[in-house]
Amino acid sequence: MTTTRRHTVADFLGYGRRYRIDYRFPAAPPQPERAARLPIAQGRVETLALTAGAELVLSDLEVVQPYASRSRGQAALLIVVVMEGRVRLGTLEAERWLTAGEAFTLRLDERQILSAHQPAGQRLRTLSLALDEAAMHQWCGEALPTQAPRAWSLPNALSLTLEQGYRCELTGQPRRLLFQGLALQLLARGLASPVRDTPQTTAPTASPGRRLEAVRHLLEEAPEREHRLEALAARAAMSPSTLVRRFKAAYGCSPIDYLRRRRLARARELLLGGHSVQQAAHLSGYRHASNFITAFRRAYGVSPGSLASSRH
Repeated sequence: MTTTRRHTVADFLGYGRRYRIDYRFPAAPPQPERAARLPIAQGRVETLALTAGAELVLSDLEVVQPYASRSRGQAALLIVVVMEGRVRLGTLEAERWLTAGEAFTLRLDERQILSAHQPAGQRLRTLSLALDEAAMHQWCGEALPTQAPRAWSLPNALSLTLEQGYRCELTGQPRRLLFQGLALQLLARGLASPVRDTPQTTAPTASPGRRLEAVRHLLEEAPEREHRLEALAARAAMSPSTLVRRFKAAYGCSPIDYLRRRRLARARELLLGGHSVQQAAHLSGYRHASNFITAFRRAYGVSPGSLASSRH
């Protein structure tokens, strides 16, 4: 596995030459020598060759300076998954923000270029799967119709599976085999019909009760994702203050309080299922285990560690 290291402008430009990506660094000084040494991120980037023509890239970075990119490469299919953080992705026609638990699928060629914008001050974990024409034929067995670029939400079970794979400590051939299996699951979902995607907003014509229930269902099924009040309000076609007032009236607490309760309930399920405290914290949406331990003890009166040890 690739070790944690500092990634400078010069490092990113090297990646760009290898993968045919043009990078832009808004905070870089005009002097080329100084710009080359500017730290952009701290963390690890790992590349796994799954089979001939199929490559998986795992990236876990603390972004300290914003950067943008435009891909000039080619891929019969490219799937980009955001595991943590947020990134603005899209083509020349349209872009949108992707947050944890969301993915973007497209064919990459000279007519369809992928643009990305990564804000600073965040931990950004992504997973990218790229297949050429030969790999697509080998894995799928037939020619597939060209699909328009689309964003979609990962099913909760797939999110958990990818998260566990992302944190596995296998090396060498066993690690490659593990990610071959995960890549096939991701490919199956990435090629699925767009009608299965989770909509970003609920139709304003739906009743307020149905719009509130759509928000509650999202928090219930995907508490591990990043949820901002403004985005939840947009999904419900309400203002943030209206959403809070109506959500409290319907469910007895605010959307953010509901999210906290659901995260703790998810964590408790994971602990009872044999996961470690660290795993339960991350898989239920906590970035810092110390915050999780404090919240868990306050909610259940025991530490998550004691609950986990009771299973052994």
